Amino acid sequence: MTVTDQYSVTEDEIRFDHSAEERLYQRLFDFWHPVAYSSHLGEDKPLAATLLDEAIVVVRLDGRVRAFRDLCVHRGTALSLGWVEDDSLRCAYHGWKYGPDGMCTEIPSRFGTRIPKRARLTRYAAAEAAGLIWVCMSGEPRYPLPEFPYREDPKYRIIEVPSYDWNCSMPRRIENYVDFAHFAWVHDGVLGDRNQPEVPDHGIRRVGHELRFDHPHMAEPPDSGKNKALDSDGGPVDVRIDYRLFMPNTILLDQRIPALDQRYLLFFSVCPTGRKTSRCFTFMGRDYSMDEQTDRDMLDFNALVIGQDLPIVQSQRPEELPMDLSAEVQIKGSDRVAVEYRRWLKKIADGTDMD
Repeated sequence: MTVTDQYSVTEDEIRFDHSAEERLYQRLFDFWHPVAYSSHLGEDKPLAATLLDEAIVVVRLDGRVRAFRDLCVHRGTALSLGWVEDDSLRCAYHGWKYGPDGMCTEIPSRFGTRIPKRARLTRYAAAEAAGLIWVCMSGEPRYPLPEFPYREDPKYRIIEVPSYDWNCSMPRRIENYVDFAHFAWVHDGVLGDRNQPEVPDHGIRRVGHELRFDHPHMAEPPDSGKNKALDSDGGPVDVRIDYRLFMPNTILLDQRIPALDQRYLLFFSVCPTGRKTSRCFTFMGRDYSMDEQTDRDMLDFNALVIGQDLPIVQSQRPEELPMDLSAEVQIKGSDRVAVEYRRWLKKIADGTDMD
């Protein structure tokens, strides 16, 4: 490697300022984050979740998803242990009842009267989109919700992947997902080939609140769980992948198989449950082989890839993605997406991303 193979780093980026990671974490309170699949939240029971080290409860009240701190203001009981009654959330401990706005409406031990003004829940902004429940802790989301335009398209079969938790920060997990150079090594024979490790030139640009980039050509094994249902000739499956990275935590992967005029989709979003912990949500989609056996093959394939990545990513130090670009060596070409992602995260941390 020559010096010119490395990214040039500006003087502002050469700062061993660990407070930048803390600033980024605090800024994440101003963004939408996924906390649960919509399918997991019923009409009569609330659901517990964790976001940014805070226990929250999500519940359907008055026809909409609501999110509150998972704590009854009376004795600190988890409201996620309660139930929905008359479009209100009933606490399981002493029966206090809270309306859609978080205000207490009934205290059974006092016959429902004399309700203190302080008897109200901490409420968060909540939304339901793309098959997920999203929460913004500050109540003022900085960017709009991510898009998954194919979810309701009948041409595609969409399957929900069980969520999973990793001991790594949300940005580490996102960066791993879009790291082209690791395919040949971590996923040899599954997504890549160690005999062909070079990353091709690829474009990247900012569009609104997204990073858009592509992997112009990959040759995947025909017998992988993702590809064996294809009507291919038995040789490597040549694909082109377009990515939309909805900052800071969601990716739409749109993979085209030109020879077969078919598409494979991944919608992937990461919840920062804590500074060094994450919960991952995934939808897989395709416009071919619509049977349940292919569903199982796809899920097995996804579990294989996740299992290969898990020990690698959880071993990374520091667990939080460094905002200082000089803290790790950045290689031109192959690290292009990671560098642009980190630069945008740094702007978010500094509050200059909207300038």
